[in-house]
Amino acid sequence: MKYPMIVVLLVLMLSTNISFSQCRNFAKEECKPKLEEYIHDGNYNGVVLNVGEQVELHKAFFSGQKYRMVVCPEEQLPPVHFKVMNDDLVVLFDNKDEGYIGQYDFEIPKSTTLIISMEFVQTGEDMDRSVSGCVALLFGMKL
Repeated sequence: MKYPMIVVLLVLMLSTNISFSQCRNFAKEECKPKLEEYIHDGNYNGVVLNVGEQVELHKAFFSGQKYRMVVCPEEQLPPVHFKVMNDDLVVLFDNKDEGYIGQYDFEIPKSTTLIISMEFVQTGEDMDRSVSGCVALLFGMKL
């Protein structure tokens, strides 16, 4: 009984690693060019997001720096709804107000940690709950 459980764990670990690797390659090839003249910070934040699921990323930003954030789902996925909030949960930007655009350019007055919340746009009650795929979140700085 012990060995089948080990095999199951190994298969799960391998499939997670493959998914992460595919998501990282997607972020590099498809999403990084959207940073345009902004210099990539070197981090490839990617997640396999499921319909009905919400994820958050907490990231430090520094005053006096111009940033571009790119939220980039795989082509077959629904649009991503994302919000940028401060540590008091005050919404600083909501892409819903901008037609669900995939990027946000900003500069903050003082260094702080921001919270980025992401979920798929709900297109209706009959939306397939099994839909999932890679969503990359990249940051760039303007020099």
